[in-house]
This record gives sequence, C-alpha cells and structure tokens, in this order.
Amino acid sequence: MVRKYERLSGRQSWSEEDMAKAVAAVVCGKMGYKLAARTYHIPRSTLQRRASKVRYQQHEEPKPLMGNYRRVFTDTQEKDLVGYIKSMEKYFMGVTKRDIRELAYQYAEDHNLNHPFDSNTRMAGEDWVRNFLKRNPELLYKTETHGELEPVNFDQFYHFMCQLA
Repeated sequence: MVRKYERLSGRQSWSEEDMAKAVAAVVCGKMGYKLAARTYHIPRSTLQRRASKVRYQQHEEPKPLMGNYRRVFTDTQEKDLVGYIKSMEKYFMGVTKRDIRELAYQYAEDHNLNHPFDSNTRMAGEDWVRNFLKRNPELLYKTETHGELEPVNFDQFYHFMCQLA
C-alpha cells in the first residue's frame, strides 16, 4: 500500500456542501438533475446516485475512496472502535498495535462486514492500523507513568465490552 499518496487527478474536485445543496434541490423538485449539476458544478451521474440514495433512504455506507481501496468501517463504527480502545487503555493499562489489529478483525467479523483482513492471522493489516491511528491521533498519546505494561487477554476484554454495550 502506498505510504504517502499525493493525488494527481482532478476527480471529485467538488465540495460536499455543493453536493448536499444539489441533492436537496433535486429531491425537493426545485431543479432537475441537469440544471442542478450545472449550477453547482458537480457530475450529473454522481448527483443521480446520491439523490436516489436520499429518496430511497439507503443505510449509511462508508464514504468511498478514490482508486482500488475501500473503507471497511463507517465513521460511527470507527468511533465505536476508538471507544473500545480507550476503555481498554483505561481498564487494562496498555494497548499495542497488534491488539488494535485483532480488535478491528473481530469487530468486522461480529458485524458481518466485508473486509480485506487476513483470516489466517485473524488481524487487520499493518497499513490499516497505521492509517487508523493517523485518523485518530488521540490514541497515539500514551502516558508512561505506569511503567512496564501488563499483557492483556484480548478475548476476555472484548467479551467484557460486548456485555457492557
């Protein structure tokens, strides 16, 4: 996976605010697809797809990424993972990247999500955890006042957290 990617194309150069305004105009019946696409400078096909999702109330899906990569978790699911990790740190002192990878795999399996994680090792990839920590920098700050970290029985914690939810 590319470690530091700089985008070269001009695709998806429109803003989410313009797309939301255009979808609202189309759904309310104030404008047609063509006029709304021209007015807000967005692709008509994307506008049609987004408007149909709003009209037919499809469930929340992860925002697609450009290229071959796709998101595994929605924003709310990622917030749940962050909450689990913070409570792990609170109750069991230390969390390693390996623990986060295992937690992500178990979370995806428990929620029947389509994921590219390795089923042999039952963990998410190293690139996934690196990008997850970039998206959630509050998990990177660790206090070292506890000294040596104790090993964590991850399965016991995960089932403990499922019982609390």
